Amino acid sequence: MSQSQNLLIIGGPNAGKTHFVGQLYHRLDAGKSAYHMVTAPADLTVIKAIIDRLVQGRAGEHTESGLNKEISFVVANEHAQITLTFPDYAGEQVRGLVSDRLISSRWHELITQSDEWLLLIRPDEIPELEDITTRGFADLEDLKARTVQAHAKAELTEPGFYIELLQMMLFVKGKSVLSPVQTPRLTVALSCWDTLGLEDAGVEPLVELRQRLPFVAAFLETVWEPGSWRVCGLSSLGRTLDPDKSDDEFMGKGPEEAGYVVLPSGRHDSDLTQLITY
Repeated sequence: MSQSQNLLIIGGPNAGKTHFVGQLYHRLDAGKSAYHMVTAPADLTVIKAIIDRLVQGRAGEHTESGLNKEISFVVANEHAQITLTFPDYAGEQVRGLVSDRLISSRWHELITQSDEWLLLIRPDEIPELEDITTRGFADLEDLKARTVQAHAKAELTEPGFYIELLQMMLFVKGKSVLSPVQTPRLTVALSCWDTLGLEDAGVEPLVELRQRLPFVAAFLETVWEPGSWRVCGLSSLGRTLDPDKSDDEFMGKGPEEAGYVVLPSGRHDSDLTQLITY
């Protein structure tokens, strides 16, 4: 075994991180992965709750805003051993890191100890940027209303949030953006890929990121060294499940057969561990 890696999994509100970790663990437990479990999580409460709901053909419950648990387990194959750290927090807490400009001592430790990051972004819930070149001049009253709304929110746009989050993490890691970043290596996963109408293989996730979040794509291309970052797609369940009504077809196949990763080339792969290794 030649490598030992520490991967930090992060995601914003409703990014699908809980489903991903539950499905990843379930794949490993069912032996449907290129990796095997070395050290299981000390507390399986959260993961078992997710898997139990998926076995029933229902979506997992939203993480409570006050919940702040941490799931960590170690997996390995013949080439590498990877420690996966998944802080099971509500996505709103991640927004708080940026809005409050405050990194707790535990987050500081998680960031500094990791050498790879997996950032989940859900593109179908990101508003499209307004095209001022074709929209025309706004009505004065409409402009006033939108200005008041923007001041009331006083928050970053979605692209600004992800860029600021990554910049804060790089600062904590002691990395300068004046030279290309080699480590930590970064994987951006566009989650809930099945909601984008791009089920057919061949669509490259980076192309989709450039279209939906061009500023984020430009930031990555400017800051990270080529080969040290990538963009993938992720559909942890392969479909959208209802939290209250069971999906019989999903139940029949079993959650361990559901979901896929879209590799940078656009190829689909059912092995979700493709996201945790290069």
